[in-house]
Amino acid sequence: MRNLKHTIAAIFAVSLVGSLAAHQAVNFSQVTATKLTQETRVISTAPAVLPGDGEGETENFALFSNDFLKFAGKDAFILTTDGGNINLRAAADIESTILDVLDVGTPVKILSCDRDWFQVETDGYKGYVKAEFVTLDYAKVKEVLLTSVMYQNGTVNVSSNVHGMADGNSLILDLVGAGSKVIILETTDNGWHKVYFGDNYDIGYVSADNITIGDMVNRAEVNAKRSVRIFSVAKNAKITTKESAVLVKLLPSAESETLTSLANGATCKIISGGSNWTKIIVSATNEIGYVRTSNVKQVANTSTKTSTTKSGGAKSISVSFDSSVSGSALVAQASKYIGTKYVYGGTSPKGFDCSGLVQYSLRQLGVSISRSSSSQYAYGTSVSKANLRPGDLVFFSRGGGISHVAIYAGNGQVIHAPRTGKRVCYQSLASLSAYMKYVGAKRVL
Repeated sequence: MRNLKHTIAAIFAVSLVGSLAAHQAVNFSQVTATKLTQETRVISTAPAVLPGDGEGETENFALFSNDFLKFAGKDAFILTTDGGNINLRAAADIESTILDVLDVGTPVKILSCDRDWFQVETDGYKGYVKAEFVTLDYAKVKEVLLTSVMYQNGTVNVSSNVHGMADGNSLILDLVGAGSKVIILETTDNGWHKVYFGDNYDIGYVSADNITIGDMVNRAEVNAKRSVRIFSVAKNAKITTKESAVLVKLLPSAESETLTSLANGATCKIISGGSNWTKIIVSATNEIGYVRTSNVKQVANTSTKTSTTKSGGAKSISVSFDSSVSGSALVAQASKYIGTKYVYGGTSPKGFDCSGLVQYSLRQLGVSISRSSSSQYAYGTSVSKANLRPGDLVFFSRGGGISHVAIYAGNGQVIHAPRTGKRVCYQSLASLSAYMKYVGAKRVL
């Protein structure tokens, strides 16, 4: 996976916030990492046809002799229509060794061709990719990025109302002044931008005519920063009602969509409050919504929570921590170290390995956990892959035992310290699972 912040930005002057430089972790006693002048780097020694190689022959490059001329020696980009990743292989064959996984938008230099494959150089390494996944058209790459990987920054060019829906007649949530910065989440067909706005990353709609579009920004990092902000201001609270339940609304309006309901005494967190409506985080799901101010009360937090588990009949391991700590808080904490270099045995912001990042991040939240990824698997409660929540620890093996751990960040992404030569980053769980066996997940918070 490649770092778009340092590559696409340099080529197109596009500031890509966050890292797409996600890689699988590797046991380096079993592989050889080399540059172009050395022996070929091997990351996966078990040939396999995995997603990301295409199917059959590529129509445009079956004859290749003419089409290759427009690509030869050019700086190009990886492109898939669905935003997925592709395999970089050691040879022009889908049965050959997988060297790496390349994100959409990864810059590559075309070196040669072999049937319907390109030999490419990327980040100092050589390998082969299917020609159908290479393009010279950055506009197409950007279009795919914005549907799956990136948001866009925006600047409000005139004071504007923020509405609850993409409709000028809908509920007005706030007013943003000229010069205010927003993050554009999506654009509707009727000319509205859905945006994050304000210090608390509130969500609303602003007329597209009133926003000047800026550069791209990584979605996963934006959402992590939002979590950092929200959990830094959120206060412990509980629902108070004489009714059977309180409705949690999407917007501060009785007519708004109902997200869920909370019974009397249910815990939540207050983000901000008003005379009529209070914005809360629903503890069970981390959804953000609104309840009547009269139905929620801030409470002091003095309790601790204990998580106990047994692994294979082994001695029980207990973890005690402040009950206000949540999985999203762990994601927010770990996201602070995005870009930190990988150091084998590293346990501090000077350098992390995979389990060192997990241990240090939890420690900052008042939670103690053991050092190695294999021993960390003994903690918490097992969680199915289908029920992962932000903050769950996910574990992998390259054969023989657990050898890697990552923090699930939501939306199919993890935060982890991949391997030597790389930095703490986001990566899709799917691409990580393609190179290491997914063992399971544990919920420790």
